[in-house]
Amino acid sequence: MRKFEFRLQNILEYRRMCEEWAKQEYVQAQARLLSGQAELEGIRDRRRVTLESRPDRVDQMIALESFLTRLDDEERAFHAGLSILGQEVESTRTHWLEARQEAEAMQKLRDQAYEAWQVEAAREEQAEMDEYALRRRAA
Repeated sequence: MRKFEFRLQNILEYRRMCEEWAKQEYVQAQARLLSGQAELEGIRDRRRVTLESRPDRVDQMIALESFLTRLDDEERAFHAGLSILGQEVESTRTHWLEARQEAEAMQKLRDQAYEAWQVEAAREEQAEMDEYALRRRAA
């Protein structure tokens, strides 16, 4: 009895690798997004702490105002960056899902080929058993 060989095994393995690569890209994009969100939260925390301080002099008030303006600018920049990162996460997620579907399709083809091989192997075995039984009776 011959061993089962899926003739598209190399393609199946390649599709599985592509799926894994796409998954890693997705996870990395998510990590970048979470990192950006954490940095944005850090800016917001600095703003809260700064607003709790009470400047005594006019030059301190001016410095506080310019610092808060800079924090606002940073926050707007981070929002723009987070928007881009969010789009990147979504595109990498879509790419990963497509790669997963392709790998699953190849796996289904392999499973179908294996089932067909099992049916054929069972037929061959039954034919051998029938031939053996006929030879025994003839003898």
